[in-house]
Amino acid sequence: MATRARLDIKVITPAVGAIAEGVDLGAELDADCVAGIRRAVLDRGVVFFRDQAIGREQIRAFLKNFGQLATDPFSVAALQPLAEEHAVHDMPTYGNSRATAVWHMDSTLALEPAALLALRAVELPASGGGDTCWGSMVAAYETLSAPVRAMIDGLEAEHSAYKTLPLLGGANTGFLQEAMRSVHPVVRVHPETGRRALFVNELWTESIVGLSQHESDSLLRMLWDHAARPEFTMRWQWRVNDLALWDNRSFQHYAVRDYQGTRVLQKGYIRGDRPVGPQG
Repeated sequence: MATRARLDIKVITPAVGAIAEGVDLGAELDADCVAGIRRAVLDRGVVFFRDQAIGREQIRAFLKNFGQLATDPFSVAALQPLAEEHAVHDMPTYGNSRATAVWHMDSTLALEPAALLALRAVELPASGGGDTCWGSMVAAYETLSAPVRAMIDGLEAEHSAYKTLPLLGGANTGFLQEAMRSVHPVVRVHPETGRRALFVNELWTESIVGLSQHESDSLLRMLWDHAARPEFTMRWQWRVNDLALWDNRSFQHYAVRDYQGTRVLQKGYIRGDRPVGPQG
């Protein structure tokens, strides 16, 4: 029987982030609690749950409240029929890891990037650090000038792995889908809220369709720098058993390289849909 949780949402910054209290994610949640969490994620972008000593099976059960489980489209598992155990996996990172130390949304090179993502802290570096930052691409879009918004509303951009592969250095890249690339609108209309958000990121976005290389590089750099402004972002200091649930469709994130040793987070995916821009 579903547990009736006493959900309490505490805002972190005006643009992004909230902490959810009064919820045990290892228990079956009632419909009102699930609806409250969904509203908080849509409104705040990322919601954090402290002290969640749960396993992969419980994380999968929690995520099923919000959609269909999926795998990272950038992995071998995505090439196979989905086995549920692949929907949540351990993700070890190291202090010298560069691939995630870039502002990004996950796997936007795929035709249908993940809708929601979850991370739970399993092991943290003894030296401290290893924080993750999140940023609102809704706030970034809405604070652009009207002429710039009007221009980018009709543009599309190509997303690929061409910048990601060099960041992996000597890592085994055999699992990477190097040929995968997709074209998405520069501005995405959120399928649930209807709000517009920037949908270009420094890790995956290669170029803007129809512009010269100089024009594309200049416009993308301006949009990336604008989106990274501190007033659109927040920084989360992980504790073991913290769980974050966020909206990958309109919020980006950045893993800070300020630690030594290993950091292990469990990661889960909710299937997304094909991004749609203001032009339909």
